[in-house]
This record gives sequence, C-alpha cells and structure tokens, in this order.
Amino acid sequence: MDTLRTSTYMIPVKLENEIGKYMLIHGYTGAVDIVSEEFITKINLASSDNVFSKSMIQTLLKRGYLTTKTQEEEHAYVARIAKALHRECDILYTTFTWVVTYNCNFRCPYCFEGRDKKDGKNQLAFTKEQVNIAYDAQDKIQPHKKLRKNVITLYGGEPLLAENKAVVNYIVEEGRKRGYTFVAVTNGYEIDHFLNLLAPDSIYKLQITIDGPKRIHDSRRIHHKDHNTFDKIVENVKLALDKKVKVVVRMNSDDRNIEQYTELKNYFSEKGFYSYSKFEFYSAILKDNNSVSPLEHKNLSFLSAQSFFDKQRQQEEKDQDRDSDMYQNIYNALSKKTPITFRSISCAAQANGCVLDPLGNIYPCWEVIGKKKYLKGTYSSEGVTWNHEVLNQWKNTDIGQKKPCNHCKYALLCGGGCPYHNMLGENIQCAIFRKKFSIEVNRAYAKFKINI
Repeated sequence: MDTLRTSTYMIPVKLENEIGKYMLIHGYTGAVDIVSEEFITKINLASSDNVFSKSMIQTLLKRGYLTTKTQEEEHAYVARIAKALHRECDILYTTFTWVVTYNCNFRCPYCFEGRDKKDGKNQLAFTKEQVNIAYDAQDKIQPHKKLRKNVITLYGGEPLLAENKAVVNYIVEEGRKRGYTFVAVTNGYEIDHFLNLLAPDSIYKLQITIDGPKRIHDSRRIHHKDHNTFDKIVENVKLALDKKVKVVVRMNSDDRNIEQYTELKNYFSEKGFYSYSKFEFYSAILKDNNSVSPLEHKNLSFLSAQSFFDKQRQQEEKDQDRDSDMYQNIYNALSKKTPITFRSISCAAQANGCVLDPLGNIYPCWEVIGKKKYLKGTYSSEGVTWNHEVLNQWKNTDIGQKKPCNHCKYALLCGGGCPYHNMLGENIQCAIFRKKFSIEVNRAYAKFKINI
C-alpha cells in the first residue's frame, strides 16, 4: 500500500456537551462522524504499523481522514473541486438585484454609498420605461428561465420610498407576469405605503435594520426630517408580519450598541414578534468605509472581527434566532446521514450576480454600486455590453485561486469571504470563521441529539 498519512483536511471539533467526544469532518469528502478523542489520536498515528485493522483503514481512506495523497496532491485536488463548483454556480445561478433608486430618506452615519448619495439633490430612480428595458436586459443576460433565480432583490438608496410607490408597483406587477417574486432591503420607515405588495407572490421578504433600543437606534438611523424613527419602524414591522411575509431584522453593530442586543431582543419578545414564525433577528458587524466622515467617526466605534465575535458570545448570540447556512449544512448532514455540501465562493458577485441601477449600469455587488472601477457592464434598449476585465476580476476569486484559502482545510466550507473586502485587503472571514464553525457544529449537534 502507498504511504498512509493523516489528511490535511481533517477537521476535529470538540463537542461541548459530550465528554471526550468530537465531531470529525472532512474538508473535501464531506464525511461527518462522531468519534472519541482516542480515535482521533490513533488517526494522527496512522502512519505507524498496527494502529487500525485493514478494514478500518479502508473505511478511513474512503471517508478521507487517511489518505495516500501528498499534501500538494490534496491541495491540487481541492482546487479542482473549487473550480468545478464555481463553474456550476456560474452556469446555473444568475441572480438579479435592482437599485430602485439612489435616493434615501435616511442619513445614517455609516452608509457606504457616498456623500453624494446621502445628501445629493439628484433624483435617481427607475422610470417605467427603464423598468421595461431592465426586464428585457435580464432576458438577454440569461435567456433560459431555469438558469436564473426567480427572485429579484429590491435595493437602494431606499427602495421603498413613498414617492416611488407607482414605479415600485409597476416593477412588481411586471415581474410577477414574468414569474418573479421579490425581497426588499429597506430601512422600514415607509413600508406602510406598500402593504398591497406584501404577499407570498409579490414582496415576500423584508430585511429591516434596527440598530438597538429606541435611544440608540434614533441616534444612528436618522431620517432627514424626523429624528425619531424607531417607533414608526417597529409599527411597520408589525404591519408586515400581519401580512404573513418574512421579516428579518438586522442590527448593525459596533462597540456603541452591541451590548444592547439582548435588550432589543427582549423588547421584540414583549411586542409579540416571536409569535410570528417568519420573524428573525440577528446582529452583524458594522464595517468602516471611506464614506464615513471624521465627524461621523466620533459617533461610531468600529469593532475588529475578533472583538465583534467575542462580544457576540458575551451576548449569548450563539443562541440567536437566525440559523446560519453553516449550521443548516451541518445539521442536514447529521440528520440525513449525507455528506456536507461545499462551496467555492461566498456570493453571487463571483458568478452571475447582476445589480442593475436606473442609469443602465450593471455592478457585480451592491457594496460597489456607484464605484465606476467595478462596473461590469451596461444595459440599454440596444442591448447589454460587458466589461470583461472587471468580469474576470470577480470571477477569478474562488478559493482554489486565492491564497491562503487554497491551502486551508476549511476552504470548501467557508467559501473565502466577501470578495470585495478581500480585494481591499480587509478579509475578516479568517479571523472568526474557525470559532464560529465550532459554535455552529455544537448547535447543530445539540439539535440533532434532541430530535433523534
């Protein structure tokens, strides 16, 4: 037999509630097993004679924990898997986001869309004519219905401005005719003007930002006229939940508000939001950006990825209401006795994600809208034109082509993190992924034990 060695991609995770037990996961076969600490020690000694029987060695080879591949051969194998997964996403999953308008009724200090988008007087929004052009462009971008996601994300600026009610109605009506449903990323302030569109076959999901209890939220989520936005948004959340749509509340967190996560969660509980099966609440790290002015910096306190993670733990957010993709992936593998599923990219921007704005621009990602250097194409009544240099820049970012991801045992589980922040040299994924992974493994195992 060729020389045996322990695989570089073996991932042991200690189970907190099972003394001496580990969940053993393999980073490219997808194998998942519950084993003892002693068993892991034996695997690490497997190159020695007589550690395992021949039949056990064959099982461990099949599951990937032992291998006859060299480390370099394993790295090359993972790179090939990543390339195949990336190609599959590129072909099968074309997604569309619409920047309904660049205008916004809020003046949030940490907005990344630039001063001109926050304070400018230009009215930049879709017209009915541009809506028709955009739908025609989508058909040209991906002519095959089965190869495009039938959900359009409405984004901004603020997509649900009352002043744009007519065109938003038109977008949804025309989209429904074409088989699309919608989600909206909104500040939630004027949702009450769009209740007629909140339905399972129209706008079926809303993401709304609430940045803490009233005293904190109102100092950060600032309407350009009304400085008390909390009460109205909370009222609108209730209206949306009564329409039976999914509402995901996000708290953008820095050092000034993260410790109020539990307080806000308890407030939502008192309001009865958790009696709705479609309500979710979670916090996310607030990222610094070059659109934050020196004055605004004084009112914010950005956290490092590690500090954010540690403070989440202190707030017991490991029990947060939102089940992550990672958690779901692990739980499904345990409950269905199937391999973990893999990814080689983190988001649609690295494949066929298209963000269309009212000016005829196509961006790969909503974090770069308005930044011309990332413009990947344009669309008009005459058709679609691509900037292949930018396209290639975003598409050559899977974990098989990126260091240090291409040598990491978590690579096919992690996906490499946000490509835009990686381009800026601001990769925060590695700093917290391993710890987060351990938490999600334990959460998934706890649920699995309850349900068996």
